[in-house]
Amino acid sequence: MLGHRFAEGKNSLNAVRLVLAAMVIVSHSWWLGGYGTEPQPGGVKLGTWAVIGFFGISGYLITQSRMQARTAGSYARARFLRIYPGLIVCVAVVAFFIAPLSASITGRRFAWPDALLYFATNLTAGTPDVALAGIPGTLDGLPDPRLWNGPLWTLFWEIACYVLVGVVFGIFRTELARLALISLFILGSAVVFAVDAGWLASPTPYDWPLVPVLTFLAGSLAYLFRDRIPASHLALGVYAALVAVIAGLGFAPSLIHIPLCILLLAGSLQLPLAQVGSRYDVSYGVYIYGWPMQQVLASLGVHDAVPPLVFAGAALLVVAPLAWLSCRYVEGPARRWRRSKDAPRTIPKLA
Repeated sequence: MLGHRFAEGKNSLNAVRLVLAAMVIVSHSWWLGGYGTEPQPGGVKLGTWAVIGFFGISGYLITQSRMQARTAGSYARARFLRIYPGLIVCVAVVAFFIAPLSASITGRRFAWPDALLYFATNLTAGTPDVALAGIPGTLDGLPDPRLWNGPLWTLFWEIACYVLVGVVFGIFRTELARLALISLFILGSAVVFAVDAGWLASPTPYDWPLVPVLTFLAGSLAYLFRDRIPASHLALGVYAALVAVIAGLGFAPSLIHIPLCILLLAGSLQLPLAQVGSRYDVSYGVYIYGWPMQQVLASLGVHDAVPPLVFAGAALLVVAPLAWLSCRYVEGPARRWRRSKDAPRTIPKLA
């Protein structure tokens, strides 16, 4: 069963998340390079597949974190330190180094007050209608002249899911919490299914947050039912077949969440890649630095000289050292500090 296998501590989730982060960069290459329509297997953008995969894995791990946390405060601290140190540094690097340097090299306009405003508003982790999309003038003439870091919008919804899990398990006992999450998942899936079936009008945003949030809930439910979910090779084939059939029928946004989530989780148990990211998990850094570095490459005209997959490969090469630096000197120290705060304190015995 899934829970028993994960209890052994041998999985390749870090490798899976790294692949998903790379998929996001590959997907965004078509948009940021102006190459036209990006790949859409099963009618869903490649990057969207990756994002919902991220959310599904997160749902499993975050629910585990909440259930194992000694207090609500330790859970909140762990979640804050997982997202914010890397985010703060990334936003600062874009606003005060990458953007002015890129503008200086290419002759585009840059103003420090605009950069400061971009930095301050994006500390909200992509909060809608608060976080500014870009720094005026620095991306003029590019295929996307507005956004310095498109993926940040997902962090707001990721944090919202953290809060949801924290509140639900803070208010209810496990059985009631499970029922609450099942109810939310069914309700959300019904709404998206109605859109897929044409019964409701499609939402106007080009990325609909409810879709990845549903996969997060699926991951949370997978954790709660982990001891009843098969994780054998045969079961893995069934999950893969379900994903393929659902996507082929055009109902991926509404029905893909549970089979895809379990496919990624169970698949990570079969892959011999447990050592990937065991010391340096760079997937978060790849995810948050990918778009800015692709914009830099586009600023330099690389997209005009190479096809999209080469553009994506160049971005991955440039992003890799930034992601490693973020993991080594920002995310890693933050996690170690958090562990030191959450470690049980022993009371010395009196002589």
